[in-house]
Amino acid sequence: MPDRKLLDELYRMRDLDGNDDDLERFNDILNELSHRASADIIPDLCRMLEDDVIEPSAAGDLLETIFYISDRCGIEESMRYLALGVPCLFPRAEGWAVRLHRMLLHADRPGAPYIEAYSAALCGIPARALRRVVNMLLDIKHKQPELYADKVNRFLMALMRGEESEGGCEPVRN
Repeated sequence: MPDRKLLDELYRMRDLDGNDDDLERFNDILNELSHRASADIIPDLCRMLEDDVIEPSAAGDLLETIFYISDRCGIEESMRYLALGVPCLFPRAEGWAVRLHRMLLHADRPGAPYIEAYSAALCGIPARALRRVVNMLLDIKHKQPELYADKVNRFLMALMRGEESEGGCEPVRN
């Protein structure tokens, strides 16, 4: 089944109404996408997130799928697609946006430079969305400095390097 059909089915199922069979099917689709979909579906996965609609365990699995795809398809390319999807999270999925960014900060490690790749990719999103991301990350840092201060500071430094680089930020494109 083509990825588009799977994504359409996921979108229709996202509220799940407490049906375990639907949750199992939802997870089966995410599993299939995590193993074979390309990074260009990441904005579509972001569009499925809504604070008041999607079942919490399903949303957590959906977020994890983004990182499975990123690890498989390449972090730089995947973070460009994530940057395209992030603006649609505001304001309807801000809770999930916070969780996504916490996961991103945790995923960053040697050999998996999520912070550097994501900060570079964010240069191409609208300024208002970029401000929301920065403010959200600062709020995460403020609430849990022992866990996030260093990583948020590295993100901000990488973002400033991208903005100050010769020619400025490059726009994110499909």
